[in-house]
Amino acid sequence: MKTFEQRKLFTKSEYKITETKLYYNVTKFGDANEIDIPYENIDGDKVTFKSSNGFALFATLLLYVVGIMTHINSYSYGDNRDPYFSLVWFGLGTIMLIVYILSRKNFWKLKLNNNSYLYIHKNIPNEIKTNQFLEDLINSRNLYLRENYAQIDENLNYEHQLSNFRWLKSINAISKEEFDSMYDELKKTVKPDKTNIGFRK
Repeated sequence: MKTFEQRKLFTKSEYKITETKLYYNVTKFGDANEIDIPYENIDGDKVTFKSSNGFALFATLLLYVVGIMTHINSYSYGDNRDPYFSLVWFGLGTIMLIVYILSRKNFWKLKLNNNSYLYIHKNIPNEIKTNQFLEDLINSRNLYLRENYAQIDENLNYEHQLSNFRWLKSINAISKEEFDSMYDELKKTVKPDKTNIGFRK
């Protein structure tokens, strides 16, 4: 079993790669949520997903502008205005800037078969370890799926086995060359009109 952890602020995510599924546990402010994701449900496609707190950025710019205007106006009115009052606005703007920086997220979005996604931070703890985890996950998924769905059985339904091979090819668990080879072997071993015996997936 391979374990991978990510921590950011008050959130901890723990992933465990097992022989048959991915175990995912996320803890936030003491509340834990555990999810088991069978390898059959992991599509494997991943895309970049970035997000940030737009309101915090807008508030940062607004507070800095107010701070600048306050500073300018304090000199326009001479001693009637406190020139250091603008520092309050700059201070608030800096706080919002920190909030904005901490809220920025850079994920790998891993597609699941039920039209949902698993979000994994790209750079926590670092990009190399994250990419290695994803590679290990896909390799483990492929190994499991190949062992369970890429074997030709003369006692199983032809169309069902062909459907399995097409599915494996569509999620890149097997290559096109492997699919062609298995397809040829399936046609030699199992006839399309053979009686259906066994279980469906």
